[in-house]
Amino acid sequence: MKRLVRGLFGRLMIGMVAVSVVAVCVTAVFLYIRFDTINTRFREGTLHSFAMSIAKDVRAVGHVVTAPIRQSTVHRIAQEGGHFIVIGPSGERLTGSADVHDPFVPVEEMAEHYFELPKGNSPEALYGISLRIHGIAQPTYVQVAFPSSDVVFDSVLEEFMQDIAWLWIPFMLLMLATNLLVARIALRPLSQTVEEAEAIQPGGVSVTLSEKGLPDDVLALVRAVNQALGRLRQGYRAQEEFVGDMAHELRTPLAVMKTQLAVTDEPYARVLEKELVAMERLVEQLLDRVRLGRFRIEPGDVVELREAAREAAAYLAPQVIARNRSIEVIAGPAPVVVAGGRDDVFRAVRNLIENALDHTPEATTISVEVTDAPAIRVRDHGPGFPAEVLDAERRRRGLVRSDRRNGVGLGLAIVERTMMVHGGRLELSNGTVGGCAEMCFPPLGTEVG
Repeated sequence: MKRLVRGLFGRLMIGMVAVSVVAVCVTAVFLYIRFDTINTRFREGTLHSFAMSIAKDVRAVGHVVTAPIRQSTVHRIAQEGGHFIVIGPSGERLTGSADVHDPFVPVEEMAEHYFELPKGNSPEALYGISLRIHGIAQPTYVQVAFPSSDVVFDSVLEEFMQDIAWLWIPFMLLMLATNLLVARIALRPLSQTVEEAEAIQPGGVSVTLSEKGLPDDVLALVRAVNQALGRLRQGYRAQEEFVGDMAHELRTPLAVMKTQLAVTDEPYARVLEKELVAMERLVEQLLDRVRLGRFRIEPGDVVELREAAREAAAYLAPQVIARNRSIEVIAGPAPVVVAGGRDDVFRAVRNLIENALDHTPEATTISVEVTDAPAIRVRDHGPGFPAEVLDAERRRRGLVRSDRRNGVGLGLAIVERTMMVHGGRLELSNGTVGGCAEMCFPPLGTEVG
C-alpha cells in the first residue's frame, strides 16, 4: 500500500478519487440548495394558486360578503391534505375546512404573505399563505395551509434525487474507472523505462532508456538521464582506455625484469621473480577487464565449453603440478555449446582455476566439471568463500574487494563481468569441503542482451 501511494499511478488514482468525491459532494450540495429554492418557490406558487381559486368564488353584494366555494376546489385541497379558511371583514369565519374554525395567523394589512406553523397541537407542521382578496372593498382574507411534507413538490424532489442518484453514482464510477485506465495506458511506457533502468548493471552505461511513447514531461526527464548516461559512458571509456594503456606499458618492463632476474643467482632473485609473476597476472587481469568492456557477441559466435575447460586446465597444469596439486576435467561425451567469445570464456575459467590454486591445500585436486545445464563448475578443497563474497548483490555493487581471504579481487570481478556480457551469471557456494564457483550460461538460441 505504501508503495502504491508513493508511485505516480497511485498518486494519480488517489487524486482522481479525491476529486471525484469532492465533485460529487459539491454537486449534491448545489443540487440540494438549488432544488430546495425551487421547492420553496413551487410550494409558494401552489399555495398561491389554491388561494386564488378560493378568492375567485368570494362575492360581495353591498356590504354582505359571501363565499360559495366550489366543491371541486374544496375536494382538491382536502385530497392534498390541506386546510383553508375565508375570513370576513369583521374577522368572522365565512367558510373553510370542517376542522378549521380560527385563522391560522392574525390577518395583516399586507396583501400577501407566507407563514410556517410549528407542529404544536397540530399533528404536523403547516406551511401556508394569507392572501387579501382583491375586488372587495371590505378587507376579506383567505388562508390556505398544507402540511410541509405533503406539498406536491417535496415528493417530486425526493423522487428526482433518488432517480438521478442511480444514474449519477454509476456515471461517476465509470468516469473514474475510465480516467484511471487512460492514466494506466499513458504511463505504460514509463513502466517499460523503469524496467530498463532497473536492468542497468555496473559497466552497462552503454544502455540508453527508451523514449518511445513517453509523455512530454516524462520525456524531458528520460532524455536528461540518457544524457547523463552518455557522459558516464565517456568517462567510463576514458577510464578503461587509461587502464589498458597502463597495463600495456607495464608488460614490457616486467618482462625485462623477469629476464634479468632469470640469469641472476642471488637468493633474493627468486623472491622477486615470484612477485613479478603475481604482477604479471595482475596486468593480464587488467587487460582482460578492458577487453570485456569492449566485448560484443556477434551472431554465430559460439563456444564449446568442454574445449574451453580443457584448454584452461592444460594451460595451468604445469603451475598446478609444480605447486604439488592436481587438476581434473569432468565432462560428458556430448558437446556443450553456448553463444559467446571463446577467448573470454577461456580467460574466465583460467581465473577461477588460478583462484582455486591459490587456496586449495597441497596434495588436493582442483575439479573442473562441464554440465549440460550448460555450466562450468570449478571446485577446490580450500577454506571456502567468505560470506561477503557469496552475496551476489554485493559483488554486483562492487562492495567485494577480494576473491577469498586474500587477493586483489580482480579474478572474480572479471568472471562476473564475463558472465554478464554472455547473459549468464556466476554462482558461488561452499560445500562441506572447499568452495565451488559455477559459470551458468543461457542455452544456445537464447538472446543475449
